[in-house]
Amino acid sequence: MTSPVNAVDLQGHRGARGLLPENTLAAFQWALERGVDTLEMDCGVTKDGVVVVHHDRRLNPDLARGPDGQWVAPSGPTLRSLTFAELQRYDVGRLRPGSEYQKRFPHQKPMDGARIPRLSEVLTLNAKFNIETKISPDAPEETVGPEEFARLVIKEIRKAKANATIQSFDFRTLKVVEQEAPEIETVYLTNGAGSDPQKVRLAGAKIWSPNFEDLTQAKLEAARALKLKVVVWTVSEPTDIVRMLDMRLDGIISDYPDRVLAEMKRRRVR
Repeated sequence: MTSPVNAVDLQGHRGARGLLPENTLAAFQWALERGVDTLEMDCGVTKDGVVVVHHDRRLNPDLARGPDGQWVAPSGPTLRSLTFAELQRYDVGRLRPGSEYQKRFPHQKPMDGARIPRLSEVLTLNAKFNIETKISPDAPEETVGPEEFARLVIKEIRKAKANATIQSFDFRTLKVVEQEAPEIETVYLTNGAGSDPQKVRLAGAKIWSPNFEDLTQAKLEAARALKLKVVVWTVSEPTDIVRMLDMRLDGIISDYPDRVLAEMKRRRVR
């Protein structure tokens, strides 16, 4: 059985990356006010153990400016090398003019002065949350280890009594969550060759989140047979939104949740 269209969990990707600076309180608030079901976000851990909401393991030269107003130099310092107080000196309120990132999101409204928030701040919002642990076995020196990372995120979710899932491409953190916090659902992210429903089910997944471009009808049917919920990322163009809604998925993550809402309204499912 497939899910009815009106049961689709609409997730604002990093809040609403196409429209406001990503992973900021302003973007999350905007998405909530427009009617998203879930706030999707990324997190890292600072030198002094604060869980913060930020996509990259390092400060991104295309969106971070130092206290001198200059864009950070490639490849940027790691979050792990900075205390939370030091991290707060960086402005993440606009995309660097002329960068490829800026060209991808020409409609993003700059908000100078935006800062990287603590996860605890974001969890005070009245919302559901989908939190990604930004960690990779290929760069162990750039983050805390998977056990510490997972435990810190679990602690924040429990402290806030938040309705949250934890997602990751690095399944090590998910296994810690499943063992130590079984009340928190885990989401297995995949991309490219890793987007195989059989493989993720064998890895322990109950919720599978593939790149939408990797999802075929055959893979969806296989996932359904394995009783996997399917939440795709990141669906932003109108034609892709239509196609994904037609597939009757469990969730859609989008940089432009307003576009998904408009299509759902047209279908009279919102």
